[in-house]
Amino acid sequence: MNNIEDPESDAEHSFGVALLVMMFTPESLDRQKCLELALVHDLAEIYAGDFTPFDDITPEQKDKLEKEAAARLASETGWQNLCNLVEEYNDKMTLEAKFVGLIDKLETTMTARYYEDNERASRVLIDEFAAYANRYAEKYDDKELSQIKNIIKNIKDYSS
Repeated sequence: MNNIEDPESDAEHSFGVALLVMMFTPESLDRQKCLELALVHDLAEIYAGDFTPFDDITPEQKDKLEKEAAARLASETGWQNLCNLVEEYNDKMTLEAKFVGLIDKLETTMTARYYEDNERASRVLIDEFAAYANRYAEKYDDKELSQIKNIIKNIKDYSS
């Protein structure tokens, strides 16, 4: 959509999310669970596809496609817990899932900033990505998430 030169792959994105989770998980959260959620958070996109906030799909349609994709992957791999992890992440059922969701938005915003700073994007991206990440972060008021919310709030102003 943005004509990015050599864009980040899904695997690179998921690795970045996992690395940020390792760096920033508060002691009050289950780091192992956060890492599991980080590693599977976009895995269903293998079959469901990758949708942006600008795609013409309802949250309910996206959720249905991802649940079906997770069930297919679980069946193919014999890893039935995958469905539970995908559901936990998508439904933000736990504080760990909320945290990883924020980290996901942080990673995409950091990547947008990187593309912009390194002239790999055909247009300015940081405003759009930072605004979306901030709107997402505003949904949560849990104290365990405050550090990441603060980073997201200020990332647009970080210099490269």
